[in-house]
Amino acid sequence: MAEQFMFEEEEFEGQVSRHTLRRIAGLARPHWRWVVGFLFFIAVVSSLDSLFTYISAQMVDQGIVAGDPVRLRQLATLYAGLIIVQAFSVFAFIYLAGILGERVQYDLRKTMVNHLQGLSFSYFDKTPVGWIMSRVTSDSERIAQLVTWGLLDITWAVLNILTAMFFMFLINWQLALIVLAVIPVLIAVAVYFRRKILVQYRQVRRINSKITGAYNENITGVRVVKALGREDENLHEFNYLTSDMYRAGYRAALLSAMFLPTVQVISSIAIAAVIWYAGVEALNPSGLMAGLTIGGIQAFISYVTFMMWPIQDMARVYAEMQNSVASAERVFSLLDTQPDIVDRPNAIDPGSVRGEISFEDVDFYYEEEKPVLTDFNLTIRPGETIA
Repeated sequence: MAEQFMFEEEEFEGQVSRHTLRRIAGLARPHWRWVVGFLFFIAVVSSLDSLFTYISAQMVDQGIVAGDPVRLRQLATLYAGLIIVQAFSVFAFIYLAGILGERVQYDLRKTMVNHLQGLSFSYFDKTPVGWIMSRVTSDSERIAQLVTWGLLDITWAVLNILTAMFFMFLINWQLALIVLAVIPVLIAVAVYFRRKILVQYRQVRRINSKITGAYNENITGVRVVKALGREDENLHEFNYLTSDMYRAGYRAALLSAMFLPTVQVISSIAIAAVIWYAGVEALNPSGLMAGLTIGGIQAFISYVTFMMWPIQDMARVYAEMQNSVASAERVFSLLDTQPDIVDRPNAIDPGSVRGEISFEDVDFYYEEEKPVLTDFNLTIRPGETIA
């Protein structure tokens, strides 16, 4: 039992490789129609979000401030109609993403089980059942979530930022440049925390695999544990693993928690700069902002918040994505494992044969340093039964 607790899996260090990301993306390739469908509806929803803010600004300037009830009614009717379109689009992308996730998870689990059937006995001698079960169950689910909801989050964030920037330049390009200057700082902060969070979530997944393996071996081998009186030793080892898991999870949660307020502070500075600059210039009749309307200022501030929100939400997205990527690395390590003995491409199946079977000086082992049979000799003649 203790040997199962000490199982060491492959360590993954450094940045996520492009090869790993390509393999993750390749899982969705057979279902590209579903991917295109839900990405299209995400684009519709994101574009409408930005358009609603612009229409609201027009309602203030052209309807309320101008005192034009007809124009206000027209814009309100347009707004209501677009809400119906957005509601249908939200339903469509959630439905398509859910179906895509189930299909990816089904294909991945089937591939892993088929691959496990072809591995050598030695692999199962050295690898705890719990570790394998963790790959097939929880890790495959995390990868499916990355392919669907992770892709959704990234697409939504990028489109929100692009559409918000488009309307900000449409309203006032000088103010848009002020906000644009903050983006490199936010990207630098995001990259820094991304690296730190990835390291911690790799550690979390590694320890989680050990805990799953230990838990499985304790339950399936409970009779052996009790027969050998190892209850206290196994409990101590299990507590040691769970303590490591807690510390790694705590560090990952701490980094995620630090990321959000850092981005919020930077975002607040950008909003304050916009309000101050727009307000001062708007009061100056000959200033650059002299033509900026009340609705325009209101919409611009909304767009700044609207653009910063996806970046703030990246704390959650990064945590989930890095956790899923760590799971993918372990699943791919299983799929990349090759059996010890592989049939040659030109191997010939002799079919049914008759005659005697003879073993002469046969050595057999799963691991070279641990022979199972040495100098084995046996002859079996036709018709004999050897028990």
